[in-house]
Amino acid sequence: MKDITITTYNGYSTVAGETTLTQVIKEIREGKNLAIVQRIEKLVHQGETEKADRTKKQLPYLTLTANYHQERLAYSIKNYNPVITIDIDKLKDEQIGPLRERIESDPDVLADFLTPKRHGFKVFVYLQSAWACKMRKAAFSTREITYEQLEYYHAQMYKACQEHIEMWLGIPVDKSGKDIGRGFFTSFDTQAYLNTELMEKIEMVETSIIPPEKKEKKPGRKKEKSKGQASEEGETGTVEPWEKLEYRKALQTTRRSEKFEPGNRNTFLYTLGNRCYKKGLSEKSVQQLVRQDFAEAEIDIATPIHNAYLYTNKTEEAEKKKEDKKPVITQVLEYLEAHYDIRRNTILERLEFIDFEENAPGMKGKYRPLRNKDYNSIFVNLQMAGISCFQNYLKAVIDSNYAKNFNPFESYFYGLKPWDRTTDYIGQLADTVKTKDTDFWKESLRRWIVGMVACALKEEAVNQYVLILYSEQGKGKSTWIRKLLPPELAEYYRNGMIDPGNKDDLLLLSNRLLINMEEFEGAKQGDIAALKRIITQESVTERKVYDVQAERYTRRASFIASTNNRQCMQDMGGNRRFLLSVLTEIDFHTPVDYEGVYAQAIYLLQNGYRYWYEGDEITGLNKRNEQHRMKEPVEENLYVYYRAATPTDIEVKWRPAAALMGTISLYGRIQANRQTQQVLVQVLERDGFPKRMNESGITEYAVIEFTPDQVSANSRRVEEKGEGRMEKGEGKGERQEELPF
Repeated sequence: MKDITITTYNGYSTVAGETTLTQVIKEIREGKNLAIVQRIEKLVHQGETEKADRTKKQLPYLTLTANYHQERLAYSIKNYNPVITIDIDKLKDEQIGPLRERIESDPDVLADFLTPKRHGFKVFVYLQSAWACKMRKAAFSTREITYEQLEYYHAQMYKACQEHIEMWLGIPVDKSGKDIGRGFFTSFDTQAYLNTELMEKIEMVETSIIPPEKKEKKPGRKKEKSKGQASEEGETGTVEPWEKLEYRKALQTTRRSEKFEPGNRNTFLYTLGNRCYKKGLSEKSVQQLVRQDFAEAEIDIATPIHNAYLYTNKTEEAEKKKEDKKPVITQVLEYLEAHYDIRRNTILERLEFIDFEENAPGMKGKYRPLRNKDYNSIFVNLQMAGISCFQNYLKAVIDSNYAKNFNPFESYFYGLKPWDRTTDYIGQLADTVKTKDTDFWKESLRRWIVGMVACALKEEAVNQYVLILYSEQGKGKSTWIRKLLPPELAEYYRNGMIDPGNKDDLLLLSNRLLINMEEFEGAKQGDIAALKRIITQESVTERKVYDVQAERYTRRASFIASTNNRQCMQDMGGNRRFLLSVLTEIDFHTPVDYEGVYAQAIYLLQNGYRYWYEGDEITGLNKRNEQHRMKEPVEENLYVYYRAATPTDIEVKWRPAAALMGTISLYGRIQANRQTQQVLVQVLERDGFPKRMNESGITEYAVIEFTPDQVSANSRRVEEKGEGRMEKGEGKGERQEELPF
């Protein structure tokens, strides 16, 4: 596999070694320099750009287009890579995402990443146009090329790449980086891009470069130091390009406020030196640059610059002492901001943090819960830094509005790339499960997923449906369910039934996204009734342990269940809350496209998709779920002996519920009590048996009583149905005895 060699440096000029583009992109993705980049980003947000610039200089400095032997100067050039470095800067936050997509859609872009200040991109371009190929062939078809010829080629190719990128993106690029030795700082970007296909197409330069001769330092007579005059040693030292740039900025600013004229020259130079010091320039480099600009003045240049550095340094030391007198709260907050990033997880109601100095494998840049041990560590670090406070004081500061709020559901769902409006990702997920009613399965899964997202994000939205998967054991239902949540939200998954009497279980309705009720088939009828109430619950009001008073917590969880019992429903009053599908095959190996599934769900939710059922749909759900309801013995036996009378029937008998219950209990071996009679009345009312009130005020129902032969036939059907359930492991009762007819 091809790769691009990159030169690394100690500072900005002295060569330290070599690495590769692939390795650099890998380190940028994995956050090798995450702590420094986060400090830079924080300083930029606070408006302290000068401090951010100084901090940026702590990052490794690299060159890609040119490689060098000893130092980053023309005489030391070792190799030329035909890849141009382009800078895009001064972007707004909302431009970053769309621009990244546009950059990486360009087939001529080899790599890109977000710069340390987070307001721009470093882009590496390899033009593949006919003109570019012709230029490369013309320049590198010979065995040798002079440095001057290489500079000409590079200038032409840089201009072409610049124009190409500007036309492709529709924005201007930074034109200051057109020199061959243009370097760049490494960064942190989990989405750093590398086009490996383009890498293989790059024609590496094998032409030898004839470097210019090294410019020797001219020996000059040192002026005798006059009384009070600072040393001018090092006037021919190397000045870094960035130092020249910052010096020019400081010089322009100084010229706006001071004039370099007799009587004011020392003031001018002192002011200039002061500004250069604050920009992080070395005194040696500034002395050299000032002498180059003001040599004709024939004055003592070194002393004002030296004094500026001397007294500015003392002033900063005085300010440091002044800082030590800051209120303890200010010192603590500034220390926390410099070393940690702390947030409050509003779903789990807990504090989480990043330690910028964390070096443990896999923990760089990752938030973790702030536990007692971490409080203790932060407290110790504060004391070591000379900031004295009590531990309870520190906890009070951290556990306050200082910690920024973080909602993991909003962060994940709203952070997804928009759905492409073409690919049916939810449909693809549904296709991993084969059912006996594909249309119902696909529609119910789509509604349930959109309802789950709505319930997680909207305070007023409640997902009132339970998705139930029925199949034999060993099909992989539980594995498939666990894979419904992306890894980023795996912590918000719960496995097990909810106990309505347990407040910790009820609080799970607020701090979980998905609750899988694996024991659904073993739930009692009373538990199912309580579950129905929970499913429709909009919030939970409970007092947490150690809290002074009860609080209202928004419901966010959605329910799913799996069962091995086809007749797992029990309520005669209706089961419209349950979306049950009979599974025949499950593919739990195919990876779930989480971004696609949930981006599609977000789009549907935001565009008015109706994820709930209403009207005739509810009637259809109740009717459909009747096949999955375990019938009451009273209900089944009623239709062994009776049916509802119709207007055309002649031998109609009017019987109160108690009389009907007597017959059923006598021949059906069912205990007659208040509860079974209530069930019977519920069935009679539900199924529309004609009724009347007799003279005694007792309700009577119009029935047709079956003949003994009809009863025997009906009884056999009930027995066969029960045997079928027992063969499938679903029935537990004994067979009824022969009727005495």
